[in-house]
Amino acid sequence: MKIDKHLIVSGVLFTVVLVAWPVMTALARPSGNVAEQLRWVADHLPLFKAQFFLAFLLAPAIVYMMLAQLAKLQQGESLAQRFGMVFIAAYVVLNSIAYAAQAVLVPRFIAAGQMGLARAWYFASPASIAYFVNQLGYCFWAIGAIVLFAKVQRGHGLPAFIASLYLLSALLSFMAFAGLLLDNRVLNNLTMPSGLALLPVGILSVIWGWRRD
Repeated sequence: MKIDKHLIVSGVLFTVVLVAWPVMTALARPSGNVAEQLRWVADHLPLFKAQFFLAFLLAPAIVYMMLAQLAKLQQGESLAQRFGMVFIAAYVVLNSIAYAAQAVLVPRFIAAGQMGLARAWYFASPASIAYFVNQLGYCFWAIGAIVLFAKVQRGHGLPAFIASLYLLSALLSFMAFAGLLLDNRVLNNLTMPSGLALLPVGILSVIWGWRRD
């Protein structure tokens, strides 16, 4: 498959997942305190698992798209690129642990009556291990995105605009992680805008692959 086709396929996949995930999250949003939410999860496991299955697909979708874009740029492998990919790989691992835990660990803890462990790993819990791991993963993604695309942003045209969106999302991810560390809800809530800033990237990737240089 040519690089242009990889750009198109990865852009479509990323856009579909990024749009579908918030929609599913809105449909599967329990209310009440953490104990009430966990009871809701126990009664709606298929919907809860589907939500985080979509979230689990985010990391491979965006990494596939980023790799296709880097291949299109034909910059050649460098030490900086290897350094950036280390952080991207760490992001994939941490992100996958956080989201897979919702579909695998949390339901098992609830079924076993281990509500303390379920609360500790439940994503929406204030002291959630999974949420911290996830936010740390996005912080690592931000570092990787800056290393890989900062130079591209100084160029021109569609690649430079895509790189600018990556850098904007990275900055918001840093601020969101700082908000988590400082217990600042306003900053921590920038996680969602950070993700939404990437919505045009999938569409632009499709255009980039469709367009002939």
